[in-house]
Amino acid sequence: MRAAVLEEPRRVVVADVPDPAPADGVLLRMHAVGLCGSDLHTWRGHHPFRKPPVVLGHEGAGEVVASSDPGFRVGDRVAVLPAMSCWECARCEAGHPHLCAGKRVPGGGWPGMLSEYFAAPGRVLVPLADEVGYDEGALIEPLAVAWHCTWGVEAGSSVAVLGGGPIGSLVAAVSRIRGASTVLVTDVKAYNREFLVQQGVPHVVDPSAVDLTGGNFSAAALGADPAGDGFDVVVVASGHPSCLVEAFALCRPRGRVVLLPMFAGPLSVDLNPVVLKEVTVQGSTIYTPADFRHAARLINDRVLDVRPYITSSVPLAETPEVLTAMDAGIDHLKIQIEPTR
Repeated sequence: MRAAVLEEPRRVVVADVPDPAPADGVLLRMHAVGLCGSDLHTWRGHHPFRKPPVVLGHEGAGEVVASSDPGFRVGDRVAVLPAMSCWECARCEAGHPHLCAGKRVPGGGWPGMLSEYFAAPGRVLVPLADEVGYDEGALIEPLAVAWHCTWGVEAGSSVAVLGGGPIGSLVAAVSRIRGASTVLVTDVKAYNREFLVQQGVPHVVDPSAVDLTGGNFSAAALGADPAGDGFDVVVVASGHPSCLVEAFALCRPRGRVVLLPMFAGPLSVDLNPVVLKEVTVQGSTIYTPADFRHAARLINDRVLDVRPYITSSVPLAETPEVLTAMDAGIDHLKIQIEPTR
């Protein structure tokens, strides 16, 4: 079968690789695989554990072509939860399988999904509704990331999202679904800001044109917080170091700052605002199986229509060119690869 293989940093080739063994229970023909920031980090050679040679891709949906799992039949359409936890360690038993030290993920103990076929156990597969396309199914994974990181958002909350790319824009959408009364998203790219406005995000700001740390910009400026204390939840969805300073400035006393990205290296930041305002700083990594299933329901029931988030879909052979274009800063939200083309 063909697959997109990262042979060395910044060099991807579409090559023939061995077909996956169906020993894991279900064999899929992949129809849609999204490219995300972590794929780009891997391509650049910066990812902490995905190292070449490796098949890229972990946001996928496909069709069952063979199954020894009684829960799935040939022809079923599914999305893949790309994490296989051991379900035996203390972290798994405590209800945190996404933190399992022994979990396998595509590119880390498990092949990537940018291939014509992919093998997976039935327990990580989620059915797609008949009217939902494979391209929408592949967006369940990033939507699950957004759902997981917004667990502290409640009805009436004020939320600021720093970074309006694919994940940040989904965080904004999920925050509104959870009942946030005010949602602010910041992004330096005009393309992302225009997309957010089109999706109905009420407050979209260019952080290069507005001082977010000056003390006079908070939820109060948006009419959501008369006391001027700031936002209840600030989600950092950009890896730029300046976002941490902005996040601590925008967060209200005893509010929460959630960190999503993996940063390129150690950071130096003034933590006095965290101490003086008793801010909680929370990391957020991937999602639990329950988060993934909830994201699937949002898409299957069209609670959130994710089709506008898909910028384009291209054949597998164009993967090298797409990654080069993403690295150069091409305007996009979500580019997907169709391994069957």
